[in-house]
Amino acid sequence: MRALGLWGIGLLLAACTLTVEVRSPYRILRLETQPTYCTQGNTQLDYRLALEGWVDGLWFYWVPDGTPPSAASAEEAFYLKGPFSGLEVRGFLTVSPEGRVLGGVGVQGIRAEPLPDRRLWVRGVRDGILGPYVGAVNGVRPDSTSFCDPSW
Repeated sequence: MRALGLWGIGLLLAACTLTVEVRSPYRILRLETQPTYCTQGNTQLDYRLALEGWVDGLWFYWVPDGTPPSAASAEEAFYLKGPFSGLEVRGFLTVSPEGRVLGGVGVQGIRAEPLPDRRLWVRGVRDGILGPYVGAVNGVRPDSTSFCDPSW
């Protein structure tokens, strides 16, 4: 009787299939940006980051320095669809003096009040799961000079 019970369990286990998918984790390291952004108009904000592994996309957050990226408004966040892989990812975001991430759209804006230093943050996405926030190693200061050209 005991042998019959073990045989029945063995038969049930043989009918089951277990699939294990191993995904290597990714890490975003050392996000860097240029040191200034223009207060007179939109800026193409250059960035580069080190990426170990791959991601489906990247969320960027352009917030005043000292503000957590989780508090970013919809205008301060931008999703860049990938996939991305490799040792270094480079690109740029178009940002307004008011702190909006515009992507590739050009919008003029004039603002009289002092603008804050800002910091760029990034967050990887893989299979719909968001990774940790990674802040740029440097802040970005506003530049109100007439010859503002902050690109690298």
